[in-house]
Amino acid sequence: MKFKDVPKPARMYMIYHVLIAPTLISWYLLPLYLMITGYNPLEVGVLFSITNALSIVLMYIVGKFFDRVPIKYGLVTVEIINSIAYFLYFLSSGSLSGLFLLLGRIAEETSFIFYPLYPAYERIIYPKQSRTEILNWHLRLPEFSQIVSFPIIGYLLGYVFTEPSHYRISFLLISITSAFAAWYLMRFLVVDKEREKLSEESFSFNFTPRFWKFLMIDSLVALSDSLIPELVLINYVVFKLHKTLFEITLIEVAMSISTIAATYLSDRMRKGQRFMIFLGMMLVSVSLFLISFGVNFPVLVLLYGVIRFGSTVMFPYYRSWMWSFVPPKSSAQIHGALNSLRKIIGMVSPAIAGFLASANPTFPYIASAILYAFSAAFILALKRL
Repeated sequence: MKFKDVPKPARMYMIYHVLIAPTLISWYLLPLYLMITGYNPLEVGVLFSITNALSIVLMYIVGKFFDRVPIKYGLVTVEIINSIAYFLYFLSSGSLSGLFLLLGRIAEETSFIFYPLYPAYERIIYPKQSRTEILNWHLRLPEFSQIVSFPIIGYLLGYVFTEPSHYRISFLLISITSAFAAWYLMRFLVVDKEREKLSEESFSFNFTPRFWKFLMIDSLVALSDSLIPELVLINYVVFKLHKTLFEITLIEVAMSISTIAATYLSDRMRKGQRFMIFLGMMLVSVSLFLISFGVNFPVLVLLYGVIRFGSTVMFPYYRSWMWSFVPPKSSAQIHGALNSLRKIIGMVSPAIAGFLASANPTFPYIASAILYAFSAAFILALKRL
């Protein structure tokens, strides 16, 4: 499928992701900012765990609420909250630095509550008959944006503007970009009230044995991913290999290239859903295990590229598998409940990841590799998805 063949509402939604893709470097900027201003990996992990815990119950409530109003406004809310959060990070200096960091982190974590609305909206605007091809476009376009923007930002903040004050200015720029993204969503995203609303009487969900199996595997994957957050890579690259943010962005570029390659390969591979998910999980597991040996930077770049390749290969098949359990009229509610479960799993995992990284920079990779291997084994053991 060519991009021009993608329905216009879906194209406008993808362009939004292209616009905000450069700001995703903030997921590295904040932990790195904390670590260069004196926090160790364990302290960063504990801070993230505390703020994670604050949003668990709210996730289900928000998902349920946005089954009754247009999801578009939830996506706008994400960008407004992000704008507020990064403005608070910008203010984090002097005697009130800790307070602004905490308030900003709470605000940012609050925006994550609305993240289940993204797959819910995609479920609505991505036609089922061409969903895999559209999801591949959804994956690859933001990666092109990151390939261009990340190295520039990484070089500037890694070698030219390296002071904490420069990081705070970058937080201000991200805040402004998020405000612009909120305007874009209000201006260009469609609202389909009939498909985005749910009457209270119409909601029902059957927890079948197949769904319980999915839930078990999804929980394992969520735990695996949560043990290797950005702070783990920062700790390995900056404090073990003595590199900078620029080298981290080179790893991101390698992952973006892998994502793009995997989406085109996925378009041409006509393998079964279970095989593609198993293949992706095994690629991730083996790569993480190899990193645990303490590889040098070039090998680390290669292995992170393979990790992203595996994740991308399985993504459209895994997302379609998840959607097979979700009634169309309750998409946001179910995604909110699933995210609440993942949030519970991830409540203490940043602290665990920080503790493991403080003990040894490679320990989080070993733990995550084992969990991904278990997930792949369970997929292989299923007779059907």
